Amino acid sequence: MKKIISILVSVTLLVACGGKTITINGDLSKFDKVAPDSKVELYIDGSDEALATTTLDANKNFTADIAVDGEQFVMLLINDTPVMELVTEGKDIAFSYNPETYTVDYAEECLNASLRDIKNSISDQMNALYTCTDDAEAEALYAELCNYIDRAVVENKDNITSLKILQYYMYYGEDEARFAELFEMINTKYADQPLYKEYKKHIDNAKNTTIGADLVDITLPDANGNMISVSELCKSGKWVLVDFWATWCGPCRGEIPHLVEAYAEFAPKGLEIYGISFDRNGDEAKWQKFMTEQNMTWVNVWGTDAEGKWSAGEVYNVSSIPSNFLFSPEGKLVAKNLRGDDVKVILSEHIK
Repeated sequence: MKKIISILVSVTLLVACGGKTITINGDLSKFDKVAPDSKVELYIDGSDEALATTTLDANKNFTADIAVDGEQFVMLLINDTPVMELVTEGKDIAFSYNPETYTVDYAEECLNASLRDIKNSISDQMNALYTCTDDAEAEALYAELCNYIDRAVVENKDNITSLKILQYYMYYGEDEARFAELFEMINTKYADQPLYKEYKKHIDNAKNTTIGADLVDITLPDANGNMISVSELCKSGKWVLVDFWATWCGPCRGEIPHLVEAYAEFAPKGLEIYGISFDRNGDEAKWQKFMTEQNMTWVNVWGTDAEGKWSAGEVYNVSSIPSNFLFSPEGKLVAKNLRGDDVKVILSEHIK
């Protein structure tokens, strides 16, 4: 009877068509926050159609058969919450997962285990970097981290894990040219993967942030709903500092006094600041109150879209804030990511 029940709870609804069928066996017995009979779903990255749906058995294990084409990133959800991502490679996967200690053990060596080890190494290196108090040592640790990620991408360029590893370089690396080179090394058989498309878009947009690049216009509403364009400000003869920020961002708030000081000095000489807020939808009143209190008298617009995304920053690859870009009246990018007193120093070089 127990065996029959076990078989019943692991019966999977297959909804994918085509591809090789593989079996995934998951042991979540150490996952305290889930209970037996919890719903389990598996989705290919970027898809909203479940490959399989089943439930955890009495021991919080599950078995699912999924039909997938070769290498894919498959997300595991429990009770509609993403838990972990698996890499398929045309063979069965068996694993045990302990989210409390962030450990995953696989029954055999596989791409999942390789990617796990790379992620763990990167995490260890990042922890060492964050806790380092010596500047010279920190620079060396950072260089070592970037070199490690670089090598890992190259070594895995012919398997799908390279896409996940390259994501670390996009977050931590500062060499856009090398990022593009690494991307070009990745096998084009992954061109249909969402991450591959994201990287291609990132590289295309990077051209917009090269010093000397032409302005790619942004038009957004101010607090009164008036639509204001960066290009119109440039055409009026203004030097425009496009500044991405938010009231919830501590480093952004730290830059505000520098911007206020720079604006007071250079606005009469032709400077305009185009402040794009990435505050959360619903916090408009908080945003307006903050601007008034901080004497932010320049052009301020709302940049968070209806879905809560930073779509206004996509053309400049803005993935973190504060970020800013200085454009000449001719619409040419002359400087970017100015911090502290650098704002006044650069402005004094260009605005007389």
